[in-house]
Amino acid sequence: MSVAPQPKDLTGRLQSLSIRPEQRPGPRRGTGGGWRTALVGVVLGGGLGAAGMWWWHGRRADSPGGEQTAAPRPAEVLATQPATSAGENVLIATGKIVSDHRVNVATKVSGQIVELLVEQGDRVRAGQVIAKLEDVTYRAIYEQTVAMLAKSRASLHNAEWDWERISKLYESGQAPQNEYLNGKHSLDAWKAQVLADEAAMTAAKKRLDDCLVRAPITGVILQKNAEVGDFVAAEGGRGANANAQLVTIADMDKLRVEVDIAEQDIHRIRPGMRCVITPEAHKNRTYQGRVLWIDPLADYAKAAIQVKVRVLQPDEHLRVEGTAKVEFKASPAAGEPAEGSERPMR
Repeated sequence: MSVAPQPKDLTGRLQSLSIRPEQRPGPRRGTGGGWRTALVGVVLGGGLGAAGMWWWHGRRADSPGGEQTAAPRPAEVLATQPATSAGENVLIATGKIVSDHRVNVATKVSGQIVELLVEQGDRVRAGQVIAKLEDVTYRAIYEQTVAMLAKSRASLHNAEWDWERISKLYESGQAPQNEYLNGKHSLDAWKAQVLADEAAMTAAKKRLDDCLVRAPITGVILQKNAEVGDFVAAEGGRGANANAQLVTIADMDKLRVEVDIAEQDIHRIRPGMRCVITPEAHKNRTYQGRVLWIDPLADYAKAAIQVKVRVLQPDEHLRVEGTAKVEFKASPAAGEPAEGSERPMR
């Protein structure tokens, strides 16, 4: 049975295993720390040389007779926008086609429609008759005013003859003053009556003419709101089936596209900017346009600003209330730098 060695014996054994100093190998020459020392010397020498050159040039610049060297001018900081050459898209938005003149044609007199001469989509000219209302009553009123005016004029003619006769008698002393004054009063009254009857006849003639509903502008019929036989009421009056509006007309020669531009992008849009418009109904057709107006008021709910783009040469393929894509082009105006050019930051 073996016995574990004591600590004293273990320490002695470990000491016996150590290598004496005289038996240890010495460092080999040419290797190890020699090259490291040389590298440190080179680095320190280069640093001291650079510091000396900097001190020497600084002393020459500061000396009265030395060569003066201007301090380097700091470089100007430039704000570079995304490069967009002429013809490229600055922004693309979608909006609604709108007519500059859109009119709801309403009747000026109340009555029943006896003729409706247009259909939806028809092109009409200003002054063209588009509907006729029953005019029997209005024509009778007009003829009555004509007769009343004729009667008043006849009475005025008689009053003028009587006044001339009484004036001569009064001047010769053969007529009393009260007869003279009554004659003058009668003459003035019939003159006023003639004026009143003329006004009544004019009003009756206007109501009779309004039985012919005419187009106020040249354009296209967008909507037809009544049919033959319907009763239409003037000035907002409403019966069981009364409707003052007959048709809606839009001027198709002056169209624009209204688009909403995000507030963070509105700085990229300017008045007069060239645009290319593509209607959703005819994607194979494009129209030239210009920025007509930028709304000075923003829409807080949408965080957007409305921009109106004029369609330069509209045709029958465009549809009011239709959708169109608007491409805002980067064609600079005269005297303005192209978008994307560098501008100094202030």
